[in-house]
Order: sequence, then C-alpha cells, then structure tokens
Amino acid sequence: MKNIHMPTARVLNIIEVVSSMDEGINLTQLSSKTGINKGTIHPILKTLVEYSYINFDKSKNLYYLGISCSILSRSFFEKSFWLQVINEEMKSIVSLCNEVCQMGILDGDEVLYIDKVQSDQAVQLVSKIGTRLPATLSALGKIMLCEFTDEYINELYPNGLIALTPYSTFDIKKLRAQFEEIKERGFSVDNREINEETVCYAVSLKQRGKTIAAISVSIPYFRADDEKVKQVINVLVSAKERIESALDNLQDVKLNSRGA
Repeated sequence: MKNIHMPTARVLNIIEVVSSMDEGINLTQLSSKTGINKGTIHPILKTLVEYSYINFDKSKNLYYLGISCSILSRSFFEKSFWLQVINEEMKSIVSLCNEVCQMGILDGDEVLYIDKVQSDQAVQLVSKIGTRLPATLSALGKIMLCEFTDEYINELYPNGLIALTPYSTFDIKKLRAQFEEIKERGFSVDNREINEETVCYAVSLKQRGKTIAAISVSIPYFRADDEKVKQVINVLVSAKERIESALDNLQDVKLNSRGA
C-alpha cells in the first residue's frame, strides 16, 4: 500500500472489524481478526471507547460499535445530497417491486454496500450497510467491473477468482463473456452466485459518463419468475435514467476507494 500511516490504519481496521460483528467481539477475537497483538490493540480500544466510537460491555467483555460512528455516518449522508437523491429513487423502486434495494461502490476487489432500503416481504435478503462482497460474484460488482480490462481484473485478483456457490463464475474467460453481455443489455445478474437462494439484478449509476456507484434489487429464488424479473429490470433501468439525469446537474461526486 502506498502512503499508508500504519498506526492510523490499525485504528480503522479495528473499527471496521468491530462494526462487522453484530453480537460483539472480545479482545482475543479482535486481535486474531486484525492481526494486531493485544498489547498494541488494548490502548487503542480504550481511546476509542473514551470517544464513544466503540462501546465496551464489561459484563460480557465484548466490544460493539459506538454512537460516534453513527453520528459520523449520518452527517456524511446528510451532507451528501447525491446520496439522498439515490435513496429517494431506491424507496420508489422498493414501493414498486416490494423487494430489497441496495447501493454499492467498488472498493478495490470488493463491493462495499453503502445504502439499503428494505421491503415488507416476510422472506427477503438479509444484509446490512457496510457489507463487503467479491465484486466478480455480485451483480453490483459486475456492472462496475465490466468496464475494466482483463489485465486490470487479474491485478485485482492475483490469486485468481473465488467461488462461493456451485453457480459462481471463477473463470476469467467466462466472466469476460458475462461482461460483454452486461455491456450489451445494460444490466447485470448475480444468478445465485453469492447465495444459492437469491438472484440479483443491478444497473450502474454514472455522472457525466463516469460510473460512481450501482444499485440492485435482490429476489429470493422462489419468487424470481419471469414476470417479477421483467418488472425489476424495467424499474431499475427507469430509475437509472432519472438518477443519472439528476447527478449530471450536481457537482462531481468524489469517492476514494482502496485499490483505486
């Protein structure tokens, strides 16, 4: 990594790991997951707890994400008008399809989920903001990766592509064939490649021709009949047009991502 201040990187790594643990995490587990020894990690945790970026439950000896992280997140959202524009369209998508809608950005070799609007279906995708998934397997990732060359894809995945289900594509030639189809039809598909019980459709969001994010709709496989899929694709494509029209009238969206 270039220009990385390792003490700062350790703090951020700790916060990210704690945020990913819904049931909390103890010191030993946190040390194992971050690769930071306990002697180094403990004073960092004490400071983060003091500033409420992390909470510590003494009765269980577990660390949780603190309220200060929530305040920062909310402040970013409120000051980023482009996110509000997209969120309103996501709500509209959910009201029409009654399926969960998510937004993600490309962060290195992963998709980072940065917004989500839930449906009121009894059975739906269980996910959360902050989730990271392999970009080559997710619909959100594919719609953004399809613009890159095979050489760049290989640089992102020097150890090769991974598979999470029997339906996952982990061959670069097959992935490129998918990419060409995506560019031709204007949307991408995750056909049970991350979760065998879920299919997902996504479109990219561009500002003045540059992709800045993507939005998707996920459907339980048993509900993904031809009529539902057609509805989802049409709604996504229509929302894409409205969002991009709005984005083109805003200042440039600037996103920094690892690996960029």
